[in-house]
Amino acid sequence: METKLTKEQVENIQIDHGILIKNYGEENQQMIAPLRGGTNFKVERTYRDIEFDGKKGRTKGLKTIDEENATLTAKTLNTSLETLADKLPGATITKDENTHKITKIEGGNIGLISEDEYIKNITMFAQKVDGKFIKITIFNALDENGLDFSAVQKAEGEIELVYNAHHRYDEDSKPYSIENVDNIEDVEEG
Repeated sequence: METKLTKEQVENIQIDHGILIKNYGEENQQMIAPLRGGTNFKVERTYRDIEFDGKKGRTKGLKTIDEENATLTAKTLNTSLETLADKLPGATITKDENTHKITKIEGGNIGLISEDEYIKNITMFAQKVDGKFIKITIFNALDENGLDFSAVQKAEGEIELVYNAHHRYDEDSKPYSIENVDNIEDVEEG
């Protein structure tokens, strides 16, 4: 058995913080920045063993995935109203008629969150030793974590972003994708 690292194993080491982009590949894409503490991608699954009489324990071929959820998290120092609005889906948003920038956020709305509140995608890029990137995308993203924002003397305010992927009820959708890519196309900072 070979006990040395291979060139491929070394080239696949992730070496730098993640870059986070809202609506990557869309006309309105923008980088979510600045971040502190990197980015994190997590997939949680609920597995179930099919029960039957005479079962001796976990049985190969009789395990199902009942639920799968994906989340991208990061902390940003960007306290723009756009960032705060992403943290408060379903809030009443007022925009300037000329610039279309958010000028006011008001809470108190209770009920179903409209489909246009969901972000088409949130994409993370993480660079590897070989100079290429791991690209992770979650789809139909919504931050359901609420808003916790503190202004602290001699410190920067951090806002934790917790984007959850959502399946669609009307089609067989994939909540996330993971792939290797050679580079990142230009994006505007947000």
